[in-house]
Amino acid sequence: MEDNDKTKVVTGTQEPKDKEKTNNDVPEFTPEQQAYVDRIVSGIKNENKRKLDDVTKDNDKRVKDAVQEQLEERERRAKMSAEEKAAEDRKKLEEKNKRLEAQLEQRDRIDYGRQIASQYHIPSSMIERLIGKTNEETVANMKSFADDYARAVQAGVDSRLAGTQQPQLGSQAKIDNTKSLSDLSLEEQTKLYRENPDLYNQLVNR
Repeated sequence: MEDNDKTKVVTGTQEPKDKEKTNNDVPEFTPEQQAYVDRIVSGIKNENKRKLDDVTKDNDKRVKDAVQEQLEERERRAKMSAEEKAAEDRKKLEEKNKRLEAQLEQRDRIDYGRQIASQYHIPSSMIERLIGKTNEETVANMKSFADDYARAVQAGVDSRLAGTQQPQLGSQAKIDNTKSLSDLSLEEQTKLYRENPDLYNQLVNR
């Protein structure tokens, strides 16, 4: 009898004191609140459907345009002789090779420009802007920039040693702060860099 009683104590479950607090009841809305929630959900669904329809239409149009373009190209090529096709293919291949060569040359000039820039202590933000059409032009651009900057620094040092205000190198660089650095000529960029470095850095980061 004692063992049975112990078993009952161990295996028995205790009724919760407050069933309402233990149940995850779904909140009840008034008809007005439920209607408001339904309108929001319906609006979201309609907006998502509209966006999906727009994307689908756009993709369908692109596919149709691509197919139409291929059909027209095939029709055009079908009317050409074998010699004309071969000549056109050679021309396309030559144009592609020229583009690749130009990209490789530009990459080589940039790599070379980085080496020269390190020698003249030119900031990385200026490297591509100083790259010329040839390596010789790149060297000339970077040397000119470095010389101008060195003169500006020396002028500042001299003015401080003399105890006078730093003189302006020509007219102060006045640049519209709504412009980007690419809108300026190389001469304007150089002048701005040495006379107003704060504004120059703002334009670089824009």
